Amino acid sequence: MGKVDNGIVSVNAYGVYSNITFPLTVKIFKPKGTLKEEDKYKTKIELALDIITELLESGFNIELVLADSFYGESSQFIRKVAEHKLDYVVAIRSNHGVWLPAGQSVRANKWCKFERTFSNQKSETRYIREIIYGKKRAITYWEITTAPETMPENSTSYVRTNLQGNLKKTLGDLYGLRTWVEYGFRQCKQELGWTDYRFTNFQHIERW
Repeated sequence: MGKVDNGIVSVNAYGVYSNITFPLTVKIFKPKGTLKEEDKYKTKIELALDIITELLESGFNIELVLADSFYGESSQFIRKVAEHKLDYVVAIRSNHGVWLPAGQSVRANKWCKFERTFSNQKSETRYIREIIYGKKRAITYWEITTAPETMPENSTSYVRTNLQGNLKKTLGDLYGLRTWVEYGFRQCKQELGWTDYRFTNFQHIERW
């Protein structure tokens, strides 16, 4: 609510290619109270789906969709991404739940150590394990952390993905690309003056 009241809320798509992060497109979220007669209200989820559709129609070849838990826990978002036959690695909350048939249970595999490789080619040790809800399924769930004994909040991630294969060595690096997206987003906001909320007119912001 603070962002809606005091600033601008936007839905942004960034690309990562050869360790370069760059903005692709942006859509401004317009709360219902700010709409004009010609405007149509759309949620952030709907705006994000519009962005993906537009990028595909423009000829972009999307290898992997990354998103935070707001989108990662949206069945509407995941369903549409699947319809486009896109691979995804998305965040979920630590208390994310999955409906299970009677008699099935949740189990966690053993922690596996892997080397998280960063864009500067340096690496650090991380740990990953799969959380299995009932029977094995096409969508898998994972925990990634720097310390499995304490699970520090600022360095522990919960994700789900439709990627197949042995993900223990690759999933951590793939999800880590979101860090560069966030970093690039902050830089672009500063360049455009968004961090100061210099522009309050939607049309001006979209043009910039």
